[in-house]
Amino acid sequence: MASFPFYTEPTHDAGTVAANIRNTSISSAENRIVVDAVDKIFLLEPTKHPLVTLLTSVGKVFDGTAWKGSAMQKAVTNAPTFYWFEDFYGGRYCKSNGTYGASGAVTINVTGAGSSSGLIFTVGDIVKNARTGENMRVNAVASTSIDIAAAGRAFGTTAAAAGADGDGLFIVGNVNEENASSRNINSTRSSRESNVTQIFRTTIGVSRTEQNTTLYGGADLPYQRAKKGTEHALDIERAFWFGQLKDTTGTNSLPLRSTGGVLEWIESNNAYVQNQDGALTAPDLNLFLMEGFNYGSTEKFLFCGGLVLNAINEIARGQLQTVMSDKSYGVSLSRWVTAFGTVNLVHNKMFVQDYAGWAFLIDLDCLRYRFLANSDTKLKLNIQANDADGEVDEFLTECGLERKHAAKCALMKGVTN
Repeated sequence: MASFPFYTEPTHDAGTVAANIRNTSISSAENRIVVDAVDKIFLLEPTKHPLVTLLTSVGKVFDGTAWKGSAMQKAVTNAPTFYWFEDFYGGRYCKSNGTYGASGAVTINVTGAGSSSGLIFTVGDIVKNARTGENMRVNAVASTSIDIAAAGRAFGTTAAAAGADGDGLFIVGNVNEENASSRNINSTRSSRESNVTQIFRTTIGVSRTEQNTTLYGGADLPYQRAKKGTEHALDIERAFWFGQLKDTTGTNSLPLRSTGGVLEWIESNNAYVQNQDGALTAPDLNLFLMEGFNYGSTEKFLFCGGLVLNAINEIARGQLQTVMSDKSYGVSLSRWVTAFGTVNLVHNKMFVQDYAGWAFLIDLDCLRYRFLANSDTKLKLNIQANDADGEVDEFLTECGLERKHAAKCALMKGVTN
């Protein structure tokens, strides 16, 4: 026979009225209080993914109901490794590598224009020494030097002078004798560059019971889709900034690829990098913009961490104009017109902690979002096993970043308070 009582005695609140009157702490302990909450779960997140947003939206047209047209900075690729070709105008500047005499024929060793600096010159070019002002006519060319004949010295009104190590040498044009034959050919070769697509996957799953349970904030599956969709885009954004090119095999001996990002591209392609390592001053910022606008467009985007943006706000106080234009596509921009070019300031809240003092000056024409055919971002539904008592969905993207002409962009890092 069962012992008496037939149940476990619950907790008692017993004693004086003052100490044991029914109160909300008791109701809370019983989990009986209905929470008075807005029927929405607010997410604390950065301003999404400005680079991905711009690359996938620039060129589209809004007709009042939807975006139409194709993004100019977005294109399909039909293979996981994609290529493009880069070429450059022939160089027009180098430096003397050593000294040369004040008169007569000389051989000037040159450096600063690649491993074969002498090959930027062609016989008949006029080269000016920026320090002495002397113009000289090139008589012969070798891979790391140029020859100037005695008759080619002081080729103009400025007298011949001795050259010093490190003197800047500019090509200012070429001179040709009347009825002469055509000049020697001097052309640059284009180079084929590449990157790879990376597979990004973000999984969402809820049980059948969870799907059919009434929850504060609404149903869980739509909420998780919205949340994970943003996280998926943020993963792509981070890869586009900080990813490094890698094409290898995984544990199953199948291809495993990582797309190269902006940081790797700038640092490995001799683009301008300014290591500030301290507070940002107006002269420092002017130097950065001067170097960053040497090549490319006269309008660029400066993606800033908070410390950089704070310094610019002080330096350019009263000069910044907040804009929401057809170029912004929902990304908040502050436009700053400088003597070097127009800067569209974008606060990238992804640049925090160790990257709060970083900023990338980007010529948007240099970058393009490339996605594998039929593999742009998709939400795949019901990918769970057939016997699973729930639903599993997945965001899947296979994409990579096309990166060309790094010299049109620049990086500043190490800005402090």
